[in-house]
Amino acid sequence: MTTSCLQTPTQYSLDIALPKFATFETFIDKSDSQLLPALKQLAQESLSEPRQYFLWGSTCSGKTHLLQAICNNLANTHQNVIYLPMKELANQRANVLNDMHQLDVLCIDDIDAVLGNKKWDRQLFLLINELRANNKSIVMTATVNPHEAMVSLADLASRLVWGPVYKLNILEDDGKSRAIQEHAKVRGLELSDEVCNFLLKRFPRDLNKLIGLLDKLDEESLVQQKKVTVPFVKSVLNIN
Repeated sequence: MTTSCLQTPTQYSLDIALPKFATFETFIDKSDSQLLPALKQLAQESLSEPRQYFLWGSTCSGKTHLLQAICNNLANTHQNVIYLPMKELANQRANVLNDMHQLDVLCIDDIDAVLGNKKWDRQLFLLINELRANNKSIVMTATVNPHEAMVSLADLASRLVWGPVYKLNILEDDGKSRAIQEHAKVRGLELSDEVCNFLLKRFPRDLNKLIGLLDKLDEESLVQQKKVTVPFVKSVLNIN
């Protein structure tokens, strides 16, 4: 099941659904940075000063999860927020960003999918300026360090790093196991360490795909009224 995001700015509507299990509680942070507390604060209160954060790291490092957690947290508040997956929007015109400065919080995922395109760079430059002028906040993600991002507009390069920059790292197996267990818990499933270790050994260590297996396990657990054990997992996922 998904939850729709969100209140959109004037004249533009995006049919973007977010996974309801993308929450701060299901995000496993193994670092000592202040990123998670900062994003939680951003997602809980009206801020008198604009906030800007840039998160970068490889695929499956948790960037998308955090942006969606912000949106899910703010979805039932008075704040206007939207999640923009730039990989999906890259083929659209850059004026898709028109009016986005009216949002309270803007979450732009995979911004590097459009960086370097002159029209997108110009539009992003104007948008970041407008958001700050209107005391609004923005959180951006990319797979590249913003200090090294290839852009066609020098002024945009400086705008990307107006706020704190955080690097996210892929979790080791113990962190992935804990993340799987947290996602299972919010679905009402209890996964033992044995089951998690089995999943990590028998499937690619792509956390998104591993978590995706939980929906099928959850469904079959309800249908069969059985606990999730290694034999049960083998049966449901057709593993010899």
